[in-house]
Amino acid sequence: MSSIRNAVQRRVHRERAQPLERQRLGLLEKHKDYSLRAKDFNKKKAQLRALRQKAADRNEDEFYFGMMSRKGPGDALSQGKRWNGTAEGDRGNKVMDLDTVRLLKTQDVGYIRTVRNAALKETKALEERVVGLGGSLDAQAEEDSDDEFGFGAPKQTKPKKIVFTEGVEERDEKLRQEKEKEVDDKDDLDSDDDDEKDDPEALRAEQQQKLLEKLQRRLQNARKKLRILARTEHELEVQRSKMAKTATSGNIITKSGKKIKIRERKR
Repeated sequence: MSSIRNAVQRRVHRERAQPLERQRLGLLEKHKDYSLRAKDFNKKKAQLRALRQKAADRNEDEFYFGMMSRKGPGDALSQGKRWNGTAEGDRGNKVMDLDTVRLLKTQDVGYIRTVRNAALKETKALEERVVGLGGSLDAQAEEDSDDEFGFGAPKQTKPKKIVFTEGVEERDEKLRQEKEKEVDDKDDLDSDDDDEKDDPEALRAEQQQKLLEKLQRRLQNARKKLRILARTEHELEVQRSKMAKTATSGNIITKSGKKIKIRERKR
């Protein structure tokens, strides 16, 4: 009976949550969280202390052949001035057989082909939209080819006009006239812009031109991506064909000294 009475009167204690002004710091750390973190910290500290003691007590003259983990050149004695500080040799990685590598190349080719088909659809859709807005595809193709090989048309710089004056006063007068002319031109442009804003047809044409330029930039990037994917697919196909069981490219000399010419017909 007393246990029931005590259970009814017992208060439910809940863990305190993180205050609202400290919610950015995450959950409020409880004592059990601190205990786990402290145990982990002390365990790592003891392990580091043991490793330092082991390194301090080691014998510098001790040597085992198992210490030679790398094979091949990789020191200053063998390479001399050409040594760059890296140790060359076997890293212990497992070498995959030829069939496995060829299968992985096949999967890579399949993925590249899938991405290229998606890029091709995107390019065709962009071409249709550019043509629908009245843009030209020939000029776009020429720009793409120029960008690919890096010899686009040089930019023509505006020639500078040199004016000779007799003195400082004449020079100041010339500068004042030039500034007045620039202000007048700017006012004319502002008035033209106001007229265009009032005209809905001109505003629609301007928006259409901006959209066309944006689509042309997207089309140029899509074509560049398509060319890169096609080149990558071709390179992977060449690598995969060279890894075939039968000779597919190049002139091969067997161990017995027999030359195998790939393109030569059997006699």
